[in-house]
Amino acid sequence: MEWLKKLFATILGLFGLSTILSANKSKEVKELKKIIKESKTKTKKVAKEIEKLQDDKQANKKDITNLKRNLTRTKNEIKKMEKAFEEDEVESAEEFLRKFAKK
Repeated sequence: MEWLKKLFATILGLFGLSTILSANKSKEVKELKKIIKESKTKTKKVAKEIEKLQDDKQANKKDITNLKRNLTRTKNEIKKMEKAFEEDEVESAEEFLRKFAKK
């Protein structure tokens, strides 16, 4: 009967260990979270800049549309980064880190 208790404790220990190991995020994914936060603050600043330019009657419409397009593109990339972070995809995280390290 004692061996059955030990076997049961070992099995529960293995499940607990695998849960703990899977809960740890990789280094790349943690860095991706920092980049997501930085990108969100930058998009807020760009959105405010667009609003200021739209209020200004002297502003160039072409510049405003380019800023809007860049803002939309950045928001879509942030969504992709958040998805990679939630799913703990190391390859996707590395790809985004390379892309944003260039900028």
